[in-house]
Amino acid sequence: MKNDLTEAMYISIGKIVNTHGIGGELKVKVYSDRLERFEGMKQVYAAQDEHADERQVLTIERLRYHKDMVLMKFKEIDDMRLAEGLKNAFLQVPEDELPPLPKGRYYIYQLEGLSVWEKGRCYGELKEVLQPGSNDVYVVSDGKREILVPALKTVIREVDLEKGRMEVALPAGLLEIYE
Repeated sequence: MKNDLTEAMYISIGKIVNTHGIGGELKVKVYSDRLERFEGMKQVYAAQDEHADERQVLTIERLRYHKDMVLMKFKEIDDMRLAEGLKNAFLQVPEDELPPLPKGRYYIYQLEGLSVWEKGRCYGELKEVLQPGSNDVYVVSDGKREILVPALKTVIREVDLEKGRMEVALPAGLLEIYE
């Protein structure tokens, strides 16, 4: 999504799920396999909707870890009332501020929308990436049915972002589950 003022595309890197304490601290679910994703960052942008045109600049004052969440304190938020107003907001950064990933690794936003193919057969479009635990799962839909594809090296053969496609080798019997 483009912002009219900067023409930058903003990518969600976390979501504020709740307040923490009375001092304005916020509990953030991190959209990354690295919980320490926010370390070294100075600011983020809060948007009430992932595709909003308006964002609030938030300066990171401190962060700490609590279970599988990050507790963040922003300079602009100094009490629970202000923090309450940010519940369910998405924390975003401009796409050009994302760190590069190692070869063969992709951000979720890059994968969503790819067409998924196996030996000349298109199964549909990758609609969503689920993160249930040990490995990601890709939700692929052709408009009539959805299939869940495990994101394993043995299954995902090739990702071509320029062509907008992913080549897979589905495990034996997977398609029969959905018929």
